[in-house]
Amino acid sequence: MYADAGKSGLRINNRDGLRELIADVQARTADFSAVLVYDISRWGRFQDVDEGAHYEFVCRDAGIQVLYCAEPFENDGSALASMVKSMKRTMAAEYSRELSAKVFEAQRRFATQGYKMGGSAGFGLRRMCFDRDGNERRTLSPGERKAAITDRVRFCWGPADEVAVVRQIYSWFIDYHLTDTGIAKLLNQRKVESGTGRPWTPWLVKGILTNEKYTGRVVFNRGSAKLTGLRALNPVEDWIYTTDSLPAIIPPTLFDLAQRERSNRIAPMDRESVLAMLRDIHAQHGKVTVALIGATSGMPNPKRIGEAFGTLAEAYALAGVADTEKLQYVKTKRSIQQMREATLTACKLLIDRFGISYRHCEERWCLCLDDKIIVKIVVARSRHDPAGRVRWRIPVHTAPIPDFVVCVRMDVANAGVLDYYLIPVEEFTEGHIILRAEHSQDREEYRYPTLAAIFGANS
Repeated sequence: MYADAGKSGLRINNRDGLRELIADVQARTADFSAVLVYDISRWGRFQDVDEGAHYEFVCRDAGIQVLYCAEPFENDGSALASMVKSMKRTMAAEYSRELSAKVFEAQRRFATQGYKMGGSAGFGLRRMCFDRDGNERRTLSPGERKAAITDRVRFCWGPADEVAVVRQIYSWFIDYHLTDTGIAKLLNQRKVESGTGRPWTPWLVKGILTNEKYTGRVVFNRGSAKLTGLRALNPVEDWIYTTDSLPAIIPPTLFDLAQRERSNRIAPMDRESVLAMLRDIHAQHGKVTVALIGATSGMPNPKRIGEAFGTLAEAYALAGVADTEKLQYVKTKRSIQQMREATLTACKLLIDRFGISYRHCEERWCLCLDDKIIVKIVVARSRHDPAGRVRWRIPVHTAPIPDFVVCVRMDVANAGVLDYYLIPVEEFTEGHIILRAEHSQDREEYRYPTLAAIFGANS
């Protein structure tokens, strides 16, 4: 027997019973010759009436008849039966549309009275059940439903410790300029329960910082998904506001301040103003640090500054307040990172080209070839010893220990590639290899002019 108990008949997607039936029919594995359906509406209330007709045709094409038990006509394929079925399918679809409109109107009416329309309360809040006369019954536990169909639900404050956490989140965001990610990390470090049974995430924090319900203002009909369609945002003029649903946990003025703070953080950055403020910080304190940036009113988040200028060090350089050595180190580090990523990508392309199978290892920079050989990608930057001589250090025995190390040796300026090395790890007992500029033939047997040459290709 195929059944879809308690499922909407508007779409086939969530009707496992009907989908299984159609699949069996199309596969010609059905061991029956007829399908018994109570009436037209049980076959489906599809908003496109041709969809229901299509599924019936699939059955009939396979030699299986669809019989409607409670319908007064005989489904014999006649013109009369086709006309009646089409009319009944239209009526079934229209019934769902009318019911949807009635349900929404009832929800809209209850929302204007301050009642909550389904869903969980969220962190720091709970659901209070009221009878039809507006008298309080009791606080509902998470997942618990109201006792009677005539009961209604409102928001109420949750436990005092959760209310305190909500207020603390606003303080961290506004007073200490922490990001959603930073706040979530801090809450997890302090082992604060999120109310979901899972760790805090930036999305949970953002939900608290952007939801007006914490000010006592409940909004209904921000978005809708009628007749199981895709959810769409509604125009602001269609939103339904209730301002006295519950006592405010956060004053409206504090909530508005949080929204302005968020807007400032995501607003387009005025680069010249940022550089001017960096100069002011340096003039006042003699230095520029992440902590000083975070404590400066009107200053964007340090992470945003770094993203806008490439790195914080480069922003310092443009402002004329940079440490030259630190700036060069940051540039070199970024160049090495980019070189390592490019080399890993090129290795995978060459491996594919020669028909070698590979998979990624847990270590980001390692590849396993043919399920037995581990190859690790490293980049050796040029360094200067106290005497000013150029050196390169190639790590060999680093966890996890690979079978081979593919090393990219950077040029003296750390701006490009000098050559490549393929190091068989088992031939070395020391943890690393030192290459010296004055000994150009050192480890020559492991050196290759190009990455392709390591794989035996000319280019």
